[in-house]
Amino acid sequence: MPAITILLPFRNAAATLDAAIASMARQTFRDWELLLIDNASSDAGTAMAETWAKCDPRIRLVQEERVGIAHALNRGLEQARGRYITRMDADDSSHPERLAKQIEFLEDHPEIGVLGTRTAFATTVERSSGMRWFVQWQNGIISPQQHYVKRFVDAPLAHPSVMFRRELVEHHGNYSTAPLPEDHELWLRWMHAGVRFAKLPEVLLSWNDHAQRLSRTHPHYSTEVFYATKMKWLSRWLQRHLNGRPVIIAGTSGICRNRAALLEAEGIAVQAFTDVRQRAVPGYTFIPHHQLPPPGQAFIISMISQRGSGDRIAAFLASRGLVEGGDFLLAA
Repeated sequence: MPAITILLPFRNAAATLDAAIASMARQTFRDWELLLIDNASSDAGTAMAETWAKCDPRIRLVQEERVGIAHALNRGLEQARGRYITRMDADDSSHPERLAKQIEFLEDHPEIGVLGTRTAFATTVERSSGMRWFVQWQNGIISPQQHYVKRFVDAPLAHPSVMFRRELVEHHGNYSTAPLPEDHELWLRWMHAGVRFAKLPEVLLSWNDHAQRLSRTHPHYSTEVFYATKMKWLSRWLQRHLNGRPVIIAGTSGICRNRAALLEAEGIAVQAFTDVRQRAVPGYTFIPHHQLPPPGQAFIISMISQRGSGDRIAAFLASRGLVEGGDFLLAA
């Protein structure tokens, strides 16, 4: 049995698929199988995958007619034989030592279940400063604790960069096929179950952004769906950890109120709002930011999503003795 199974789903990706496969075929670590999962393609990608499968016995072509990356990935998981699962996308490329460095780390650190890498960002989209900033934010998250406390901000690691232990699927479930971001939901569910995540500090994947990328075009990755998914798992975590403490929402804009309403819909009562400027929120107490309770007396959740605001909010709360993950979380 191979040590690693690489899952590479594709649908009408003939323009980039060959380079993605070639980057895996060039890996310095050789004990792998590559499952090319054809998700109902209608272009030359299928023939391209067949050619690769004929040339290398470690490469197999798998068919999944139900359209959707979660369906394709779950089909791959059903047929995977490796004790480690690696993800790869059809429009990205892996650096030659990626698999070697990831499996070495996981073998040396049995406490880590999911391991990503830093990524290099390339794009053909003219207005992509938001995505570029997001990749920089992801690349700054390395340790298990950082992944844990930042998980409700956004997906803390790039899906096509990960390697994880196969038994996690057996213990905690595979990808959800519901209309939601399948990778972030999986990370939140697995972290809720106690799985530890980490990231290698090396850049080992080139993440190639373009206008047709699913994260830009598919409704499963809309802001509204992301927040509904995050609030579901945040509410479950709060139910475990509040211990009677009141919840205070940082941010009083209409957007922040709507996000707080999602949390309340999941059963978490919000007692008050806070902000740097006085702004009444009907039905709730307003607490000026400089009058927030001391550590252990409340739990603060920031819903403010302006770029760079999260770091400033975390620094301010930490200066008052509050601990991220213990007294507050950033959820935007």
